[in-house]
Amino acid sequence: MQNIILIGMPGSGKSTLGQNLAEKLSYHFIDTDEVIMETYQKSLMDLIEENGTEGFIQLEGTILQSIHTNQAIISTGGSAIYHEAAMQYLKSTGTIIYLYHALGDLTQRIGNLVTRGVVCHSGCTTLEELYAERCPLYEKYADVVVDLTQCSLKECNEKLLRTAKQYLKK
Repeated sequence: MQNIILIGMPGSGKSTLGQNLAEKLSYHFIDTDEVIMETYQKSLMDLIEENGTEGFIQLEGTILQSIHTNQAIISTGGSAIYHEAAMQYLKSTGTIIYLYHALGDLTQRIGNLVTRGVVCHSGCTTLEELYAERCPLYEKYADVVVDLTQCSLKECNEKLLRTAKQYLKK
């Protein structure tokens, strides 16, 4: 069986929904942000400060391409889409699902971009700029988009489970 790779903006539910999805499908759950922090024994913010944006993107890409697993739900960092080779590798291992939310939903969830350890390729400083930069990339790599705008946690979990099951049948 193949993997399910979750992509989306910070606050889109990749980790929360991914853990639930893994449990429902009896899959492993991998949070790539956690893998990065465990590997380097540093916070994402520290790694971004030490390596700069481009350095962090390369570091993240290397970690993503080192994940060799099957039957896993892989929750990527929101910036994974900046590394072309890593995204192509992930695509070769399973189905990429973009957890889409309207900007207004994310504004309430995210808080401070800087203290959260968020990478913006073009140096953007607002959520609106980050959203405008990343959404086209999420759409580029996604095999399927799940619109989770204004759904409850339960509804989001149900939508994602239905979508994942459809793709696992293929």
